[in-house]
Amino acid sequence: MKFKLFLAGILLSVLPALNSCNGSGGAKRAGGDTEVTELRCRDLDDPEGVDRAVFSWQIESEADSVVQTAWEIEIASDEKALKNGKADVWSSGKQLSDQQLNVRPQGADLKPGERYWWRVRIWDGADRPTSWSDPASFSLGPAADQWQAKWITAQWEEGSPLPYFRTVFNADQPGTKPVRAVIYLSGLGCSDLFFNGRRVDSTRILDPAQSNYELYALYSTFDVTDRLKKGDNCIGVMLGDGWYNQGKVWGPGFSYGKPILLAQMEITYKDGSKKIIGTDETWKWAPGPVLSSNLYAGEVYDANKEIAGWADAKTPCADWQSALPAGGVIPKELKPQLIEPIRMKQEIAPVALWQDPQGNWIYDFGVNVAAIPLLTVEQPAGTRIKMRMGETLAADKSIEYNTTGVAATGVVQTDEYVCTGKGKEKWTPRFTYHGFRYLELSGAATQPEKDWLKAVVVHTDVERIGTFECADPQINRLHELAVRTMLSNIHGLPTDCPHRERCGWLGDAHAVAPFESMNYGMNNFWMKYMGDVSSSSSVFLENTLHQKLHNSEFYFADKQPGIPFMISPGRRLCGVASPDWGTAVVQIPWDIYLYFGNKEALEIYYGEMKQWVDHIAALTENDIVPYGLGDWCPPNGNAAIDCPIPVSSTAFHYHDADLVSQAAAVLGKTEDAAHYAALRDRIGKAFVDKFYDKTNKTFGSQTANAMALAYGMVPAGDEKAVSDATVRNMKEKYDNFMHTGIFGLGHIGQALSRYGNSQAAWDMFTKTGENSFAYMWTDADATTLWETLPVNAASKELCLRGSSLSHPMQGVYDTWFYEDIAGIRPDASGPGFKVTRFEPTMTAYLPWAKATLETPYGEVKSDWKQEGGKMDWKIEIPANASGLVALPDGKTVTVNGQPLDKNRYPTAGQGAENPLYRFPSGHYAIVIE
Repeated sequence: MKFKLFLAGILLSVLPALNSCNGSGGAKRAGGDTEVTELRCRDLDDPEGVDRAVFSWQIESEADSVVQTAWEIEIASDEKALKNGKADVWSSGKQLSDQQLNVRPQGADLKPGERYWWRVRIWDGADRPTSWSDPASFSLGPAADQWQAKWITAQWEEGSPLPYFRTVFNADQPGTKPVRAVIYLSGLGCSDLFFNGRRVDSTRILDPAQSNYELYALYSTFDVTDRLKKGDNCIGVMLGDGWYNQGKVWGPGFSYGKPILLAQMEITYKDGSKKIIGTDETWKWAPGPVLSSNLYAGEVYDANKEIAGWADAKTPCADWQSALPAGGVIPKELKPQLIEPIRMKQEIAPVALWQDPQGNWIYDFGVNVAAIPLLTVEQPAGTRIKMRMGETLAADKSIEYNTTGVAATGVVQTDEYVCTGKGKEKWTPRFTYHGFRYLELSGAATQPEKDWLKAVVVHTDVERIGTFECADPQINRLHELAVRTMLSNIHGLPTDCPHRERCGWLGDAHAVAPFESMNYGMNNFWMKYMGDVSSSSSVFLENTLHQKLHNSEFYFADKQPGIPFMISPGRRLCGVASPDWGTAVVQIPWDIYLYFGNKEALEIYYGEMKQWVDHIAALTENDIVPYGLGDWCPPNGNAAIDCPIPVSSTAFHYHDADLVSQAAAVLGKTEDAAHYAALRDRIGKAFVDKFYDKTNKTFGSQTANAMALAYGMVPAGDEKAVSDATVRNMKEKYDNFMHTGIFGLGHIGQALSRYGNSQAAWDMFTKTGENSFAYMWTDADATTLWETLPVNAASKELCLRGSSLSHPMQGVYDTWFYEDIAGIRPDASGPGFKVTRFEPTMTAYLPWAKATLETPYGEVKSDWKQEGGKMDWKIEIPANASGLVALPDGKTVTVNGQPLDKNRYPTAGQGAENPLYRFPSGHYAIVIE
């Protein structure tokens, strides 16, 4: 969570206006306790090598009702100069606008490779300026014509060790000295950068993120100015197979070729001159200690083959070979990696160690995670330690590997390390990761100790922005499982599982986007993934990479440009997207806009959103969509889906048309907005006519009812009755429990608690025994969410036959915890939580609940507790934002010790049960008697 600094002082309302700000860095702040903080470029802190300047900031204030009416940005080439008021690059002047997200410095002449400093100040509602913010920095990466480096590779033979690459250069320039040095690196499939003998970023692995390599690869930027030496310097790179050379699983056609490397270093000198060192045939390579690496199968590392000092300029390399021009697929474009890198995060110690009947040693890490082993041993030279990883145990307490997909991949997750015998050795694999709870160790010369191994959790280093907690430990545990499973499945893309497939299935992605975006800062992550989805179609058409598609006439439909596949990115496509999977093309851009206020997502992908709706409309029969996969993975498996496919697919079609209509309105496309609104209404009428039982007030299943309520398809006035029908379905058919797949599970809580059935929602989420969420840990020992939730004996047995035990798509219920238990949800009238809706619907069943959310505008908070016949509710709304707060009629309500003032907090519509009141920014203590 971002650190917040609140300055003590007199409230803004009584502070006299100070108009002495004259543009210099020493101007006094006229806004009293208001200041501009958290400056970001491209939603990153002080980024290097981005594609363009896009600025955002937050406004911190102790005062209430703070708004921004204008902003001013200055950009300089030097931090000190900027602080002294010398904006030698660009100055916006005062701009009348409340915009503080995604602001672009129009007309600024920004040069690639240069580092810039920028600052901002704002004017409040009384036209009083704040002082200037502290400066932040950014740099742009090379333009396409500025890449002087060449793609290179090594002399490969089948089974060759992966290479070391290096080059030595002299950094000295007569009459001047270096002031800046950066390295741009793209090693495919993945790479580790060393400079003058040391790894540049010791926690960063599997870099860059996977992409559609035929079209583009990502590069990372590293500032190595502080490591640059006089005289000779050395750049070193270790290269891994990654996704680029992944042909061991799914077949050789999934490899793009042997690993390739592109690196370019730019040194800037005090006199303005530059020196560029790029990969070419003068670089040298030698076989390294990584004997093999595969993302599924694992890594083999022989420490005896390490070359001491290999990345140090003083180490001779006369016997190294010259690099070769790269073969294989050469990306047509290089893009900066705006997504956060994959990093080694938490270290987990084993909780138990035992020997299985085969003599192998089994480590239990207590939780199922996506991780790599950290091995610390002291063994004789040549000792070959083998580690195999799995999620569950056989009856004899050996590891059972079937849930990690051995039947599909043909491999067991395995890492091997060959010891040097030179004292204590410490090692983690570099170019793979695994999904596991248990690790089998064999090959040691002595009996293993518990402290030999730790599991190092690895995932994309997204920022934690959401916290949730309530008085019920079962709900807290469900939240914990959802978050842990999510983190096990974000590795440059949203994967379905961390072992068997590791694929970016579109259906899984659109399902998880809301709950993941409430817990972590996923703006850049989802933007990157949408780029993958968008480009996959072009890759297919350009390379005619035809695969055998599903045995359904729908999947053999003519492939159109812009229509996605089931999976992105990569070559495992699995056919043209079905209506319930391809809806991601519409839903994810909208979610980026809704949760992060990033209008660019709509601007870039509106054409594809619109095209998708038109594509599905052409496949309908009287506005009903007959195709799809359905409400995936309900309890007891897909054979137990009780929501007919045309129901869920048509509901998505309605929702997509609605979102495209809203997106068109946001973008000022009034004709499109009207057209797609009319289409939405036509689909809705067909849906009701076809599927609605007007007598029993139901669409036939829990999922059908929940989706109809969530998307606004229920006939007006029947909402409560449809919710009641859902309760009857739960009681009469499913032991008072849910029976939904991932599409229904994301809406079932809301379908109950927002329409007068909070008791049923509470009973469902807190139920124990057979047919309950609690069964997952009391009887199935689950520490992550399984592909089919083990909520009863039958579903547990089904999943243990070979399904994944780490599937984040089942965590979709977590959104309801934030929205309806704690009471924080986004509102489309103010994207990015410029408007936050505060409406807990479960206050009758818990003594307390609380949540915080670090939104683009600042921290939003809802913290309520009930005691002594009253509810104390603390909410926080950041500056330049507002809230819609649900408060009851007919009860005594005070705000900050005063009776609710409906003039200051006017009504703004009706919530689920109570009126909504508009609250400006501030800190509020609300008491409801």
